[in-house]
Amino acid sequence: MADERTAVTLPLLPLRNGVVVPGMVVTIALESEEARRAVEAASDRRVVLVPRVGEGYARVGTVAVVEQVEGSGPQGGAALVRGIARAHIGAGRVGAGGALLVEVETIAPAPMTAGEELVAEYRAVIGAILQHRGMGRLAERLLAVDDPGELADLAVYSPDLSPEQKVELLETVDGRRRLEKVLEWMGAVLADLELREKVRNSAAERIERGQREYLLRQQMAALREELGETDGDAVSDYRRRLADRELPEPVRAAVEREIER
Repeated sequence: MADERTAVTLPLLPLRNGVVVPGMVVTIALESEEARRAVEAASDRRVVLVPRVGEGYARVGTVAVVEQVEGSGPQGGAALVRGIARAHIGAGRVGAGGALLVEVETIAPAPMTAGEELVAEYRAVIGAILQHRGMGRLAERLLAVDDPGELADLAVYSPDLSPEQKVELLETVDGRRRLEKVLEWMGAVLADLELREKVRNSAAERIERGQREYLLRQQMAALREELGETDGDAVSDYRRRLADRELPEPVRAAVEREIER
């Protein structure tokens, strides 16, 4: 089933940082003149939020409803917006109030079938990442979403993805393909976390082993001093005296190695 599209003309509100996807509710600072003009031109309270890409814009934006506007004037203000649909960005023109008006095709996502295994794999990866970061409880709330496309869109909240990856996520209209992308990206994040943990554990083991060896050497030194060890002592005398001592097995084994040397 193809995506259903509807053509409309809306004010473009540029996003200089971050990406907004359908379902997100965010507050956007109206720091630029073009952002303020876009909100002022939203006669039906709708704008299209489009990330900046270099000197231009992303190919896909998010149609959003302006729920509330606070503050105004040259100092800006802020708008509370709610994303409702992805949209392809078309031709633009400057409106009477100076806002950039663009033709957009809103896209109603097609239902995705046979994606249960993909969803289960993605949930497992995200759950493992959050466990590594001590945020296991958060996984239950974040991954309660059933729709694959919506589940993939949650990745825009992740600090692990670059701005370019988040724009690519927005521009990937097909829900299954979107989930495949974020599964690949987050799989790489999980692999990196597991490698870092392995390195940390290995370092900790080396430190612990070094500390044990240091303690054994200290105990051996004390034992040698008590036995009156000198360079001329006979090996047999060492062994005889060692046999008379009650020592922990690790200490005894270490002393025996030293005697053999």
